[in-house]
Amino acid sequence: MTQATMADRLLEKVGGVCLIAAPLLMAICSFLWFNDSLLLGAGIVQMYASVLYIPAILVLARLMWHQAPRLAVFVGMLGILGCAGAINFGTFGAYQWAAGTAGADAATVRAIEQVADEQLFPVLNLPGIVFPLALLILSIGLFRTGVVPRWMALLIGIGAICFPLSRIPDIRLLFHVSDLLLLVPLGWIGLRQLIEVAPGKATVPAAA
Repeated sequence: MTQATMADRLLEKVGGVCLIAAPLLMAICSFLWFNDSLLLGAGIVQMYASVLYIPAILVLARLMWHQAPRLAVFVGMLGILGCAGAINFGTFGAYQWAAGTAGADAATVRAIEQVADEQLFPVLNLPGIVFPLALLILSIGLFRTGVVPRWMALLIGIGAICFPLSRIPDIRLLFHVSDLLLLVPLGWIGLRQLIEVAPGKATVPAAA
């Protein structure tokens, strides 16, 4: 096995782990957000889930490299920006917990949230919206290139659409729906990345 082949295989393994762990942690995070006493845990879990989403998105983009190289590069860069926004939201949740723990009343915490929504749009809201947008564009690319089963690409796309529809108005049930829609296909692709024996190739078979 050549050094380049070993590096490719290592990338696939790391990507496989991240494809499983990132949506799983995000799903766990959704159970924590709705309990004020668990805001710190929710923020920490979301931060690390978002970090793991970076290699997960890059590995998915890599699957399209030969069929759509420009799209692969674009969606990879977009995904990094989106993950940065998701990390910011996670740390903001931790800061909310810190403010409450330091003695700030509920009205003060809500005022901080309002100021953040109005004044920190380029830091929080804009990159935060980019995260599901990157997943949506990625799902379209995966569907069109056929490098993964198309029903999986569809699930990723639907999950990406449900993501902001659940988070912006805080619809708890939709949180879990979007998490499940992303966890199933991403986890399956990640598992295939881990067990596939042929290195250096698009490791997920296409299916109509």
